[in-house]
Amino acid sequence: MTFMNLFGLTLRYSYSRYNRHLAASIKIALTYAVSITAMIVVMAIMSSLQASRFSSIRDVKSFDITVEDGDREKIAALYPDQSVFEYREGYAMLNGIPLIIRYIGSDYDGAVIPFFGNAESLMISYSTYLSTSGDIRLSYISYENGMRRIVNEEVPISGVFYTSLGSDFDSFYAFMPIESAPDDAVSYVAVKGSDDVSPLLENGISGFETWKEKESTLYSAFMLESVMMALVLLVLLLISYLALRQEARIFLKNKVKERAELRIAGLEGWKIKLVFVSSFLVSLILGSFLSLFISEILVRVFSAFMRSYLGYYGDIAIDYTLFIALNAVFFFITAVTVLFFLRMDDKKSIREALDGR
Repeated sequence: MTFMNLFGLTLRYSYSRYNRHLAASIKIALTYAVSITAMIVVMAIMSSLQASRFSSIRDVKSFDITVEDGDREKIAALYPDQSVFEYREGYAMLNGIPLIIRYIGSDYDGAVIPFFGNAESLMISYSTYLSTSGDIRLSYISYENGMRRIVNEEVPISGVFYTSLGSDFDSFYAFMPIESAPDDAVSYVAVKGSDDVSPLLENGISGFETWKEKESTLYSAFMLESVMMALVLLVLLLISYLALRQEARIFLKNKVKERAELRIAGLEGWKIKLVFVSSFLVSLILGSFLSLFISEILVRVFSAFMRSYLGYYGDIAIDYTLFIALNAVFFFITAVTVLFFLRMDDKKSIREALDGR
């Protein structure tokens, strides 16, 4: 029997109306499509949320690389294709509210979005702006001639900002011009666009940190979240496999008569197994295409919903590598499972024949 004849038998036992083959194949395809769709969409949303958080931290707060007391011109020459800028930081009290003051220049590239104004004098977050009234009094510690003293001064608000990090950053930071920074404010040179520290090492520059090092606690939490995502995926895989295993068992039980017909027709045992394994896999292939179609629709729906109602503008996209990997794993495991059930049925038939003697 040629390959085309075997393929014809495969399609016959998958999509003919005889003995409800078509209904069984559609049920398998739908079960598989729902399982894969659930995994792909859940992972797409979780991965997008995590990637968006990473991106916001690198854009707004910690940047790819920061060098304490670095030489901006020298570092900019080492990273000609990246954004390199200087800023300073110090602590202060604004009307009794503790804040970190970030002193910035015109080249600052920290993804600060102004509601209005700028950092010409003092730019505070929208939440801080709502909680203040009247004059703004800024208090900070200044060191002069080796002496420490508390400075209180009234500073006019020149702008209000927000960032993609939201209150986690906005409520604790304010911005002022770099020229007004006190002498003891810590100076940083930031690099955005690359976390490769080899140029710094090769040129003997020390005192640098990557964003992962500055946010080590948060990064560890994100890594734990990634592990939890993998565990969620594993649980979904197990549930999906058990559902497909049950479908495979029902599928083969409904094909006992057909398998007997093929034996009577003289078809070799391995070819019979190939026909029914292929028949089940054809349904899975149909389900995989259906799941991809449904996943694309759901991802777009969730993107629109989160953008409209939650203010989330991150990119939610299907991970096609994950999609292909999941399908490959399921195809392989399912083929092995169907073969296992076929061998069990063959052994059962032999036992029943021997007992009949």
